[in-house]
Amino acid sequence: MSTKTSMKSRIVSPVALRPLDLAALLLFAAAPLAYAQSADAPSSAPAPASTSNTPDASTAPADSTLPAVKVTAQAVDEPYGPTKGYVAKESTALKTGTSLLETPQSVSVVTREQMDQQHAQTLNAAVRYVSGVTPETRGGIATRYDMLKVRGFDADKYWNGLKLLDNGWYAVPQIDPYLMERVEVLKGPVSVLYGQAAAGGLLDQESKMPTVVPLHEVGIEFGNYAHKAAKFDFSGPIAGDDRYLYRITGIARSEDGQVQSTYNKRIAIAPSFTWRPDNKTSLTLFGLYQHDPRSTSYGSVPPQGTVLYNPNGKLPSDFYDGDHNFESFNRVEESIGYKFDRKLNNAWTFRSNARLLHLAQDYKSVYASALEDDLRTLDRGTAASRDNLNSIQFDNQIEGNISTGPIDHTVLFGFDYQHYASNFDAGFGTAPSLDMFAPNYNMAITPPDRYHQVLSGTQYGVYAQDQARWGNVILTLGGREDWASSDSNNTTYGVVSHQFDRAFTGRAGLTYVFDNGIAPYVSYTESFTPQAGTDINGQQFSPEKGRQYEVGVKFQPKGYNAFFSAALFDLTRKNLLTVNADNPNFQSAVGEARSLGVELEAKASLTDSLNVTASYTYLNTKYTKDNSGLEGKFLPAIPQNQASLWAYYTVNRGPLAGLSMGAGGRYTGTTYSSDNSFKVSSFFLVDATLNYDLGRAMPQFKGVDLYVNAQNLFNKEYVASCYYGSWCAFGYGRQVFAGMNYHW
Repeated sequence: MSTKTSMKSRIVSPVALRPLDLAALLLFAAAPLAYAQSADAPSSAPAPASTSNTPDASTAPADSTLPAVKVTAQAVDEPYGPTKGYVAKESTALKTGTSLLETPQSVSVVTREQMDQQHAQTLNAAVRYVSGVTPETRGGIATRYDMLKVRGFDADKYWNGLKLLDNGWYAVPQIDPYLMERVEVLKGPVSVLYGQAAAGGLLDQESKMPTVVPLHEVGIEFGNYAHKAAKFDFSGPIAGDDRYLYRITGIARSEDGQVQSTYNKRIAIAPSFTWRPDNKTSLTLFGLYQHDPRSTSYGSVPPQGTVLYNPNGKLPSDFYDGDHNFESFNRVEESIGYKFDRKLNNAWTFRSNARLLHLAQDYKSVYASALEDDLRTLDRGTAASRDNLNSIQFDNQIEGNISTGPIDHTVLFGFDYQHYASNFDAGFGTAPSLDMFAPNYNMAITPPDRYHQVLSGTQYGVYAQDQARWGNVILTLGGREDWASSDSNNTTYGVVSHQFDRAFTGRAGLTYVFDNGIAPYVSYTESFTPQAGTDINGQQFSPEKGRQYEVGVKFQPKGYNAFFSAALFDLTRKNLLTVNADNPNFQSAVGEARSLGVELEAKASLTDSLNVTASYTYLNTKYTKDNSGLEGKFLPAIPQNQASLWAYYTVNRGPLAGLSMGAGGRYTGTTYSSDNSFKVSSFFLVDATLNYDLGRAMPQFKGVDLYVNAQNLFNKEYVASCYYGSWCAFGYGRQVFAGMNYHW
């Protein structure tokens, strides 16, 4: 079963970098180094008055020592740094470090502290308590992919501000959340700054950065499903010099899958290094090696025997539709990248962000394809693919702070580029049928014949944004032009195709920030996503377009570490592919889907003892235009109502000092099947955790934490959703983790 059933195909160009691509690579790779080398050159701008007593590197004698740089990577509430508690003040949504209060868009931030206290082991788990997000739409089976929805639609995954490109097939990157400092959820169209993007928005995972304050952590963990894990996280200055910082983070994990006869295994390590030659320049290099030699089944179950009645009985939540002798999954991801920041003078700053990523994957499986009339015999097929994916991305920006009379402007100009080259050997075949209620997992499976496909794609775009402030009023305007091309070559069957798309997207937002911390706003945003293929006339499909109208209010009370937000939105996807009205053998880009909704969210770290997060989401997500009979029907797997509440309390005084307790509940309302012929019941799940600082009772164990965490505490058995066609997925059963961390 291809990931195409739930993920949009990606834009692609030649497998090898073309001369123009290589030239761009060299040009932009050299840019930050050129700036870094000029860091010691005299600046043409006068030094700020506040730093007049601090010697600049350019004026220091050649043999003098550069002044120590103040802590920046460790500062609270920086977009790329750690945040104490649950309440982030800033985000990268506008690429200018603008406060969440002044951002005319709904943005949620999940901090490292929240992920640790909730013990999030996947990206899905990290955003379970975020408004507008429907996590784990494929339940507990699709652990190899981060499959979720935002405002009812697909959302792209980003890492350090750059898109995690895939090949629209099985080669889909996934990064372990233990390596991340925070996750930002940008809701709704974001193409004006990020290029081609899904209408639901994006989730940006920001890496742990090197710190000035030394950090050392090791931990071990055990749990049900034979769960075992070990982790470490070290950071600090090199040889006591704050100009050179390092961080190295790693994790190894092994566990049984919820589906019988399946396993998860992972080892990941992420080194990073920061060089800060002066207080105007910073260059951070990132590395990643992640190996997933096993992954649980990517299968499914029929509704009969799960959601619907089956006279033969009910299927267990660990039912396996595959074959353990045939199933295999092996994925390796390797990446290097950098973030560069150079303050040119008091008004202007240059930033550059880039990444190279390689992914190699080998995958085979047996999957359910149909249920026969006896409601017990499962027809099955085989899928196999060997994928190789290489991607390169740059995002270069210049930010300026200028004034025109009484109006202050934060202007941003940028150019970004992305290219990926992929090839795979894939095939589909048939497998012996399976009796669901008396399964035989030892039948001979014939591997499918494979074909060879070469895919590649390039996108580049230019964008500009102005955040104009006049008193308490902030007007945000942005525009972007994108050029995207893709090439596909099936060398086995000799089928070649080429596609080119060009699109303009814009954004307008207006915010008024009252002195008491209340900020109402209104905004309009757009997105585009290229679509492969041609219509009945041989014309390539128009890109899918997204547009969103949003009104909301944010509140950051004075004197309290809390943040509240409410948003109403009208989000529409246009040019969806649907059956041609005149000839069902062809498709037309005339479909449309609409999501109307309300989101409420609150985050508070009221004292050093208490962290709270709460959310509510209402979604009305329907097909508004369709030629296949879906018009007027709800999108599958999207609940109309969702709500969550989580609180974490630490006892700081008395005989229980050092004990922390957390508990939360997650409600997901009724959802529909693809054709709305049946409903999937709502469910409510409870999570809980206990943590004890052993050093509070026994000083010789200072730095040792013991914890136990339970997700779906009461082991509620439920079906997470029924999605493509009428296939369904069970949700996660109870997961219990117990372990020890040591900090020094």
